[in-house]
Amino acid sequence: MSFRNLLLVLTLFSMSLWVNAQEALTGTISLRDAFEAVMQSNPRLRSFQFREEALLGQRESANLNPPLRANGGIEEFLGTGNLQDFSATELNIGLSQVIELGGKRQARLGVANRRIDLLAAEQRVVELDLLGETTQRFIDVVAAQELLELQRRATEIANQTIELLEPLVAAGRSPQLEQDRAEAARIRAEAAQAMAVAMLDSARIRLSAMWANSEPQFDNVDANLLAVGAAGSLQPLLSNLDSNPDIAIYGSEERLHEAELRQANTMQQSNIEWSAGVRHLRELNDTAFTVGVSMPLFAESRAQGKIREARARLQEVEAQRAVTMNRLTGEITSLYQRLNQTISEVNLLQDEVLPRLESVQEQSRAAYENGTYSYLELISAQQEYLDAELALINSATTAHKLRAEIERLSGEPLLAR
Repeated sequence: MSFRNLLLVLTLFSMSLWVNAQEALTGTISLRDAFEAVMQSNPRLRSFQFREEALLGQRESANLNPPLRANGGIEEFLGTGNLQDFSATELNIGLSQVIELGGKRQARLGVANRRIDLLAAEQRVVELDLLGETTQRFIDVVAAQELLELQRRATEIANQTIELLEPLVAAGRSPQLEQDRAEAARIRAEAAQAMAVAMLDSARIRLSAMWANSEPQFDNVDANLLAVGAAGSLQPLLSNLDSNPDIAIYGSEERLHEAELRQANTMQQSNIEWSAGVRHLRELNDTAFTVGVSMPLFAESRAQGKIREARARLQEVEAQRAVTMNRLTGEITSLYQRLNQTISEVNLLQDEVLPRLESVQEQSRAAYENGTYSYLELISAQQEYLDAELALINSATTAHKLRAEIERLSGEPLLAR
C-alpha cells in the first residue's frame, strides 16, 4: 500500500495499461490497481491531450515564415478634366513580403516549445496530486475495513457476555439487570456495526470516484493497515526536492520566460519588407517594373516594454520557487516528526498495550464467572480492550496518511533506513 509505488506507476503508465476505461475494478484491489485506474480514467487528465493539441497547432503556426502578399491597385481614373475617364489610368500589380531579422522565427518557435514543456510539467503536478488523493482515500477504505472488523468483534464480545450471563442469572448468581445491561450493550454494538458498514460503503464510493465511477464494483482493498514500518530517512527527500514536480514546474516556467525574453530581444531589430511589381500607364501605353523596401523606425525603443515585462516575469518565478522550496521543506520536516511519533505509538499499542489488555479481558471473564469480579469490572476490561484496538487503528491510519503526504510533497518514496 506504500505511496512509493507512485513513481513506478508513473513510469510504467507510459508503456502499458491493462485497466480498460470502460471496465470497472472488481473483487479485491490493490493500491496499484487504483493508481492505474485513476491514470486511465480521471477526468482531470483528459483535458491535457486537448491542450497539447492546441499548443502543437500554435507551434506549427509559429514555425511559419511571414506570408507572401499579392497586391494591386488602380490610380488616375474617374477624376476631372483629362482624368474624367480611364484614359490616364495606372494599373499596379505587385508582390510583397516581410523579411524577419534577428532570429524572430526561431525565438517564436522556442516560446511555443517551452509552452509544451510547461504543459507536461503541469500534467505531472496534477498526476502527483491525483495519486496522492487516491492514496489518502485508499487508506480510508483500509481503515474502514479495520473498523468494521473491530465492531464485529465488539458485537461478538457482547454476545459472549450474554451467553455468560444467562446461566448465572438463571441460577440466581447474577441479577436480571446485568443481563438487561448486556442486552442493551449488544444492541448498541450492532448499531455501531451497521454504522461501520455505511462508513465503509462511503469510503469505497469516494475511492472509486477517483476513476470516475460513482458505483464501486470492487469488494475490498488489499492492504495491511497495521504494517506501518519504520519512518525512513528524511535527508534524501530534502536533498532531492528539486525533482519534485511542484518544484520542477518552476524550471519549466523559468525556461518559458527565458524564451519570451529572447523573443522580446529580437523585437529590437526591425524587419524589412520588400515589394516588387509591374505598373502599366495607359496614357503612355507603357509598362514598368517597380521595387520598394520599407522598414519601421525606432524598433529598439518600442521593444523595451516587452523586454522589461519578460525580465520581471522571470524574476518572479525565481522568487516563487524559493518560497515554495522553503514551505515544502518546513512542511515535510514537520510531518516527518509527527510520523516518527505516530509510528512509536502504533508499536507501543501493538506490542505492549493490547497483549496486556487482551489478557486482562480473558482473566476478567474467568473471574466474573467465578464470582470474584463484578459485572462493572468485566465490561470495563472489555471496553478498555476495544478502546485500545480503536486507538491502534486510528494511529496506524494517521501514520499511513502522514507518510503518503510526505511522499506527495516530496515526490519521492520515504524509504526505510
